Amino acid sequence: MRIDERCIRQTEAEMARLNNSLSEAFGKRVNSPSARTAWKTAAENFHRYESPVFALWSDEAREGILQGKGAWREGAMLYLALSPRFHRSGYLRDRLCHLLKQCELSRNEREELRAILLQTLVRRPSTGRFRHDCQLAARWADDAFTARVRELAMRKDGWTRGRAQRMLDVIEQNEKLWSNES
Repeated sequence: MRIDERCIRQTEAEMARLNNSLSEAFGKRVNSPSARTAWKTAAENFHRYESPVFALWSDEAREGILQGKGAWREGAMLYLALSPRFHRSGYLRDRLCHLLKQCELSRNEREELRAILLQTLVRRPSTGRFRHDCQLAARWADDAFTARVRELAMRKDGWTRGRAQRMLDVIEQNEKLWSNES
């Protein structure tokens, strides 16, 4: 199955519903045997839930993203752009950043990825660890992207300014490493 925006948003909504159900049942589990059974059922439903989005964890997806085969890389880029919020969504985002850092991206993919990374600078709150975004940005930064990040690092908004400065620091550090190796 193709991973599209609808699929990602449905997963996000269903995981939120299952998590809420589990949390509610957890709070009532000591009240009675039936409440304990309801909690166990909610936990089983949560752990049993399957989504096509979870296929991004697979070895097939890993190879597809690295080699640019099929729709895997496209699904990974869309996942980063949408940055869904659900149990373990940040870990998956970190993994996808790591994989995309290792790829040989086309010019269009690099442009799309840079646009996604610029969006992450102003998104609150983010999913995953921001250092993975910074490392990915350093890998694919060009002069125009770096200039845009530098502009964002001058904003009055402290959140955006701080994140942009962190990303800029990693980009500049990466540039120094490459220039020293040359």
